[in-house]
Amino acid sequence: MKNLLLLLALVISLSTATAQSKWNIGIGTGCVTNIAKFESGDETANAIFHNNFYKSGSFAVNFRYKISEKFSFQSGFNFTEFGFSYKLDKDYSLLDFKGCQEDESDVNSSTCMSSIPTMIIFNTPKNCMNTRFIFGAGFTVRGIDRNWESESQDEIQMDESGNAKLTYMTEESRTTAPVSAAFTWMIGIEKMLRKNNSLTFTFEGNQGFTKIAESTVNYTVNNQNYTHTFINRGSYVNFVFAYNFSPFGTRKANKQLLNGVVK
Repeated sequence: MKNLLLLLALVISLSTATAQSKWNIGIGTGCVTNIAKFESGDETANAIFHNNFYKSGSFAVNFRYKISEKFSFQSGFNFTEFGFSYKLDKDYSLLDFKGCQEDESDVNSSTCMSSIPTMIIFNTPKNCMNTRFIFGAGFTVRGIDRNWESESQDEIQMDESGNAKLTYMTEESRTTAPVSAAFTWMIGIEKMLRKNNSLTFTFEGNQGFTKIAESTVNYTVNNQNYTHTFINRGSYVNFVFAYNFSPFGTRKANKQLLNGVVK
């Protein structure tokens, strides 16, 4: 009878551990590259003009629910920046070459974007190194400041050359859609650690469906004025490093299980 009660207690404790191990939380950070595209205005730009990718960081809090050994559901909150970045290369003389030009942009405008992604995740079985591949796809809802507007101007000194030695670049950016949706996906690897914690390194992408912001840039080179309008759908790629904590209640459940075995 005592053995039967002990077995029953173990089953109940194991069931409790399983029930309390469906959800876990993860914290991640990454390096984001955002893409803006030409929309209208002068189709031909001066050769020294560049529309650069906008680069920023990201921070995320994710909640994952284990559906089965291979599938999970994940949601949470993600915060990053997106925007527009423009640059004019400095002219130079072949008789007085000054080396490689700087990569820093002359004019930047950006704002914060908050996202709530929902994703189905598939993971492969763990290998001998306790590592597995993970794949995910789903949709995300993003929000930005509906009142965001940016106006800036930069005076750009040019090197000695046949072109003008001084020029100006101005930009005006604004929100066009404060709330939008996007398709999101990820691929990466997950290293399982002790006590059911894990580390993940993933490559993630977000493809926006609608224009969420637009920017008009104006500059003058060789006494000719250029005006271009670029749009941003909030599309970006992101290299993410995350630490995932053990499922909720795991330690308490394991302690209860251990106490049940000791008794």
